[in-house]
Amino acid sequence: MKTVLTAYLLLSGVAAAFLIYLNVRGIDVVTSVATLLFWVSAPFLRPLPRPLNIVHTAVGVALLVAFAYFAALRILAVLKI
Repeated sequence: MKTVLTAYLLLSGVAAAFLIYLNVRGIDVVTSVATLLFWVSAPFLRPLPRPLNIVHTAVGVALLVAFAYFAALRILAVLKI
């Protein structure tokens, strides 16, 4: 589990550096990238201890809701509704 968390931290740092390099300031893009990294690394963290699993799932659901909200805003902007 320690290796997976280290890899997740490294990927998050690389993604953050790349977004800074691209001069991305939108919270929607940052949230989308964080959500993608979180859900890509999630299967490698299983099984987690029960209390940690509840927190991990809650964070994942919160990120998914934020991603859906920002995606809906982008879709509505494209459709001009």
